[in-house]
Formats: sequence, C-alpha cells, structure tokens
Amino acid sequence: MFLALAIGMVIGSSFGGNSTSNSSGRKTIQRYETDMRQLKDEIIKATQTEARKAAALKACQDYCRAVMPMAVKNKLHWRNVAVVQTGDYDDLTGSVKQALEMAGAQVTCTADISSAFPFADDTRISQVLINCGLGSTRDPKTDRDRLFRILTGTICAGKYSYLASKLEKEGVAVFSGDCDTASKLVVIVGGASSDAKTLAENVDAQLLTGFEKLGVTVVGCEASDAVRSYVPMWHKAGIATVDNADNAMGQTCLIYALNGETANFGTKDTADRLIPKTMESP
Repeated sequence: MFLALAIGMVIGSSFGGNSTSNSSGRKTIQRYETDMRQLKDEIIKATQTEARKAAALKACQDYCRAVMPMAVKNKLHWRNVAVVQTGDYDDLTGSVKQALEMAGAQVTCTADISSAFPFADDTRISQVLINCGLGSTRDPKTDRDRLFRILTGTICAGKYSYLASKLEKEGVAVFSGDCDTASKLVVIVGGASSDAKTLAENVDAQLLTGFEKLGVTVVGCEASDAVRSYVPMWHKAGIATVDNADNAMGQTCLIYALNGETANFGTKDTADRLIPKTMESP
C-alpha cells in the first residue's frame, strides 16, 4: 500500500500539467518510469531493513526474557520492596512487581498516587490533613511537607498505615499490600502518557526527599515508550533510573540497581548504561 501511494504521488506531481508534445510526453514517462523503479527499489530495501531490525530486536528481547530468571535469581531474596506508581502506566507496575518477585523480593506496600489530586493546591492539601484528623498548621510549606512525610512513612516505614483509608477517601492515593511492614527498598514507577498527567515535579521530587530522610534506596523506572519521561527529574535527585522497565532487559537492570548499582540504565538518550557492571563480573 505504501509503495502504491508513493508511486501515485510521483505520478501526480509529474503530470499535473499538460504535455506540450507527444515526444516530450514519452520522454517524461520514460524518465519517471525510471524514477519509479528506483523509488520501488528504495522502498523495498528500507522495508527489508526495518523487518530485519524488528526481527533482531525481537530475538534480543526473547533472549533476555529467557535468561532473566537465571540472571536475577535470589538477587533480592526475602528483601522487602515497596512500589509507588506516580505515572499512569498501570500494566508496567504489574510487570515490575512480577520481576521483583522473580528475584525473590517480598513486595510490601504498593501505592498508586492519583494524578487527579491537585498536589499544587495548598488549600486542598491543608483540607486533607484536617479531614484526616491531623489539623493544619496554616503554613502551606509545612502542611505540604507533612502530607508527604505521611505518604512516605505509610509506603515504606510501617507508619501511618491507619491513615491509608482516609488518604484514599480524600483521593490522594490508593494503597494495597502490607503497609505495616517496613521496607528499605522502593521502586517508583513513573512516566506519563501526556504532559497533563505528569507528577514528576509536584510528587516525585517531594517523595524522594522524604525517602532520603528515611534512609531507603530508591530506583525510578518507566516504560521505553513513555510520552513524558520522568528520568530527567530523577537524575536531579541522584537516584538510579531504568527507562525501559517494560522489557526483560530493563527489569533485570532494575533488580541490580536495587542491589546498589547506581546508574542510568536503558536505551534513551538519558541513559549511560545498557547492562549492569556487576552483571558483567565473573
């Protein structure tokens, strides 16, 4: 179909006007007949190249998927890991949890932060604290810090789990799993499908500050096709990142990053490593 369309465009642009003579018309036809043959050859060549690339990529992904269980086996054996979704790729969160469990981790608390909640609205944040029975200090910054201290404490410190249902009722987040158990490892699943849904600046930055105070290791990850990447903001915070956590290669890097290898893993321009150094060691 693409070939026919391209040829049609060539013909249409070539014969938009009237021929001045039969002789010049024949020459024009011959010239563009040659051009169309060349165009056809280029299109076929390009199609074959793309097909080869797609086949090679699939083979690579299949290979990574096959060796991943061996590469991550027991790397997080019985270690508690909390998962926070600040992006809007639900399927990715599920895949990340499966990868963690494959590595032997115990996924404790999972928090899905709502992109619909107005985290930039100081009045709304103060109202949440009041509705949770905590009261407001009437200082926007103090109230904001307090809300995120409660969120991070609920997610990974085994604190404030009694407030989880109230935070859900206020539309701040949805919690699942065991939020009474402390975790020293946290995975943030980010990346947004549009600029309107990004929480990177208003949420991730605040969460990372809170996690740092709690002394936990945090790794940020997103899908390779995320429309709005969170990686640049995570870079500022100095945490390890994985920009292709939707495939086995990225999920393997995520496991090694949680084990302490700090790097920017992935395939995007913001990445500096494709595979972990510790994985290359004998």
